[in-house]
Amino acid sequence: MSLTARDLGLFAGMGIVLAMVAMFQSPQLAVAIVNMSLISAIMALGVNMQWGYAGLFNVGIMGFTAVGGLAVVLIAQPPVPEAWAAGGLGILLGLMLGVATILAAVLVYKRMQPGKLRGAALFGVILVGYLITSMVFGPAKQAVQAVNPASEGYLGGANLPVILAWPVGAVFAAGVAWVVGKVALGLRSDYLAIATLGI
Repeated sequence: MSLTARDLGLFAGMGIVLAMVAMFQSPQLAVAIVNMSLISAIMALGVNMQWGYAGLFNVGIMGFTAVGGLAVVLIAQPPVPEAWAAGGLGILLGLMLGVATILAAVLVYKRMQPGKLRGAALFGVILVGYLITSMVFGPAKQAVQAVNPASEGYLGGANLPVILAWPVGAVFAAGVAWVVGKVALGLRSDYLAIATLGI
């Protein structure tokens, strides 16, 4: 693909606008705009390859972007001691209860014979686990969000350099992709659309 005069003119116009932003506002803002533009371009290319070339509808890319953002918060943001004191342990306990509910549901599903009893037991385990997790996680979440909600309202992270968040984000995204792919690839058609709903 060759660049036309129109393409070069558009690139030059964007470069001039960014230079003006850097001169009249701040260089950091110009770099932030370039950064967001590059991220958006990469996501648009991903959607174009999947939907445009392959005909597979998938806008779940935003879910993977959210997982990458979570990795940045967990790795690079400084911890918020007030939020940890308000409800940090409750959030950790709630997450552990959620994982325990999932493991208990898998155990019930594998140990019991197929039938109505297994379905009822599975539903009961999930319902009771959800209710217990909600009773622990909900108040802790509200307590954390009440700590200076305009600028903080979260637990923070490990306060490490942001470049370490990139491989962690890749591992998180790969884990989500594995879980969604494990479910979606067993479907006959429109599996990426269903994966989108899953994300």
